[in-house]
Amino acid sequence: MIKELIFGKTVIPWLGKGMDAMAARQKATAQNIANAQTPGYQRKVVLFEDELRKTIRRQGQERLLCTQPEHLPAKSDFNRIRPKTTVADERRDGPGSEELVIEREMSNLAETQLQFEAEARLAQTQFEMLRMAIRGSR
Repeated sequence: MIKELIFGKTVIPWLGKGMDAMAARQKATAQNIANAQTPGYQRKVVLFEDELRKTIRRQGQERLLCTQPEHLPAKSDFNRIRPKTTVADERRDGPGSEELVIEREMSNLAETQLQFEAEARLAQTQFEMLRMAIRGSR
């Protein structure tokens, strides 16, 4: 209850979900690198952004349906969004995505690390803003 009251109106829960997805992506990429020489190994990918976009779009459309500002917003599917680790599929992930290329995996590792760090910095900024609001100082 208190957690929802304090953090529910901020982007902190969204950033937490994003950081969870980046951690899952780091783990999947590390597994791909570790198994680069394993015969029959299938490359793993983490699906998250598309589901997040759909949920945000759906939530935005639901807000448009409110006819009075006093109406409560519709329940969001936000809590159900989870990063999903699955085997790479050329039809979904693009040509050559099933092939394990170590250079691509290393690039994915670096990109994911940068995204995680950016989200962590944004979360830190949000916490600092909350702290200032609670204390009433700048």
